[in-house]
Order: sequence, then C-alpha cells, then structure tokens
Amino acid sequence: MRQYYVLTRDPKFIDVSDWITENNIHWEMHLNRTRFWVPDGPVTTDFLLRFIQCCPEVDEDDAVFPLLS
Repeated sequence: MRQYYVLTRDPKFIDVSDWITENNIHWEMHLNRTRFWVPDGPVTTDFLLRFIQCCPEVDEDDAVFPLLS
C-alpha cells in the first residue's frame, strides 16, 4: 500500500475524489490537500494510469515527522 496526495486546488481534484469514493480508498482531508492510501494490485495500475501526474507519492519520512526534519 502506498500513500499519495492531491492538492485541493488541483484541476483534477474532483476526478481524484470521485475515484477515491468509487474504489473505497481510505483518505484524510487536510486544509490544502487530501492524503489517501492506494492498495497494491489492479487498483494501483488504474490509479497510476489516470492520476500519477497530479498525485505525488508521499515520502513516509515526511509524512510521519514533518516538523522534525
């Protein structure tokens, strides 16, 4: 499972949000972005083909302790 995010003001935000809902993906809403976890398997391939340009992968070190870096 990998973690990605989409910025709230990204033009693809609504499309990504719809995809997250349709695929029952776990997500967290933040002020400036939405973080979500894409499980391994065919759903990952579908996600990458559609949204890799607008949804960067989250670096786990930055995700866990961003204030300590």
